[in-house]
Amino acid sequence: MITDAVPLATRAKNQGMADVSIAIAGATGGFSSGLVVSASGYPVLALTGGILALAVLPAIATSASSR
Repeated sequence: MITDAVPLATRAKNQGMADVSIAIAGATGGFSSGLVVSASGYPVLALTGGILALAVLPAIATSASSR
């Protein structure tokens, strides 16, 4: 999707930035989840993940209804 949305001249740069952003987000999530598990345990991590997943649903519903 990224490569189709940008001009050929900047395609590699944009794809690289997307890859780096995804890698940083993954590393941040892994680090954060490790801190949560060590401080509170897996049940708190699971509950937090569930709440965050539910928080995204209104944005998805709004986006889907505007199409």
